[in-house]
Amino acid sequence: MRQTFQKAEILKSKRLFEALISEGESAKKFPFVLLWKEVETEQEFPLKIAFSVGKKRFPKAVDRNRIKRKLREIYRLKKADWYPKLNAKYVVLLIYVSKDDLPYQKLESKLKDVFEKFISSVSEGA
Repeated sequence: MRQTFQKAEILKSKRLFEALISEGESAKKFPFVLLWKEVETEQEFPLKIAFSVGKKRFPKAVDRNRIKRKLREIYRLKKADWYPKLNAKYVVLLIYVSKDDLPYQKLESKLKDVFEKFISSVSEGA
């Protein structure tokens, strides 16, 4: 699998966002909250994902964008490990809830933990 993050992997649909927030399930592992919902729509990838960093915690857009860039990069490099474990199509919202900008290595390990928790929850439900 190529290690790219394509436009088709980004969650943009307002309808899917609303359904995800109102009906989605969650997994929490500080500094992340991961919301997900299984979808029946035809999509090229097993996950469509969006990243969120709160304006209240990081008032400067530069800081929010730096964190989102780190998260997208970690996701891009690690998704090849997660995709084969998924048995359905999902939409996912990853929310960063820490008040601090954590270093890359710590973000990487925590993101891995929250995705493992998500994958185990999905596997148990199937």
